[in-house]
Amino acid sequence: MKQYHLWIAARDEHGKPYLIYGCPDRDGESACRDKGIEMLGGLDFEIKRYPTSNLAQASAFHRGKRLERGEGLHASTQRLGHERSVARRLERRRRLGL
Repeated sequence: MKQYHLWIAARDEHGKPYLIYGCPDRDGESACRDKGIEMLGGLDFEIKRYPTSNLAQASAFHRGKRLERGEGLHASTQRLGHERSVARRLERRRRLGL
């Protein structure tokens, strides 16, 4: 039986997409939502459910789903930011008082 995992999909104020590991599906969407609220500091996000905890595989699933939804080839090939890049960006904003 496949184990599913919850992922946090967001865009920053410049439109750059991010995909961040949330938690195993068994922990529930509320645990993942809490992590997204804490980590993203007010940015809108969605919870996605993918059959992997592997970042590269989840990124591929995410890009494929964007293509399926008709967002176009450019959107589906756009590079995704991940957890470390979000953390660095938020820390930089805190330091600069933004």
